[in-house]
Amino acid sequence: MRRVALVDYGKLELQENCESIQALKPGTVKIEVTACSICGSDIALYHGKRSLENERYFGHEFSGIVIDAGDGANGIKKGMRVASELSRACGHCWNCRNGLPNYCKSMNDALLPGGFSEETLVLNTPEYSFISPIPDAIDDITATLLEPANCAYHAVRQANIKHGETVVVFGMGPMGLIAARIIKSMGVDVVVGVDKSQARLEKIRQLGFVDVVDSNDENWQEQILERCGAEGADVIIELTGALPVLQSAFQVVRRGGRIVVGSVYSGFADTVELLPIMRKELTIIGSKGPYPHLKTDGTSAAVDILVKLQDDLKQLISVYDYKDALSAFDDMMSGSAIKTVIRFCK
Repeated sequence: MRRVALVDYGKLELQENCESIQALKPGTVKIEVTACSICGSDIALYHGKRSLENERYFGHEFSGIVIDAGDGANGIKKGMRVASELSRACGHCWNCRNGLPNYCKSMNDALLPGGFSEETLVLNTPEYSFISPIPDAIDDITATLLEPANCAYHAVRQANIKHGETVVVFGMGPMGLIAARIIKSMGVDVVVGVDKSQARLEKIRQLGFVDVVDSNDENWQEQILERCGAEGADVIIELTGALPVLQSAFQVVRRGGRIVVGSVYSGFADTVELLPIMRKELTIIGSKGPYPHLKTDGTSAAVDILVKLQDDLKQLISVYDYKDALSAFDDMMSGSAIKTVIRFCK
């Protein structure tokens, strides 16, 4: 079995002939991983902003084929194509009872060793599951976007966007781009993306599915007001994790506006002026994905979103074979690629 292993902070290894997972733990299924995309949280773990001691898995945005269905809960069968996302929570723990099913369990309890391996165990019980079946309409590479699409959809839902409102998304990484594209698909006319990476901005302009502003420009705030109106944007979605960007969000949101924070900050906010929260009567909303977004028939709403938007979203992906996995991480960290996917299939 092959895997991309994070052996220490800042040190990745391609490991060949790893021991195959022989026994299933109760309530798990075994997945033969086809492909796994690199998330910003994987990069944070690489840089030591998350704890290797606390996290048992590496890679959580993957697609693959069920090679052992375990108990077969939730209709999962051997040979089924699946992708990772939080698709089921128990419904009766404290978090679920209080409207927080995304906190039902940690991914530490759901994945081992994770998606950067040719095989992984995934929790799938009647009360909790971290996989969803994927239709033939989605290819294995695009299916790796299911989990980030789930997270982006949660941020959009937290924003509670109304007809006629204007939206600014800070951070045109994968999450920001997927969120912006979901918002556009809802019929929202003014959706503005903000970023400072020249390579990324050029790529997004070529794709053409969201208007963008370069935050390096001296008049970038004026550009936002030109698009959103003199009072500022109705809704800000902040997906960079950079404190100066949060400060900028306070500046360009209108009085009574809403700011959804779906990014992970690694520092304290002692450099951010908090007075606008009171002066503008702002609503600040957190967004922690993934979340079990289910339709009334119990299937995944995020799968439907991915099917609908895949022609645009697959353009964000750069594919690397397993042997080039280290380059995939380098390109993701440098910003030369928007979303990198490591392909394991032989």
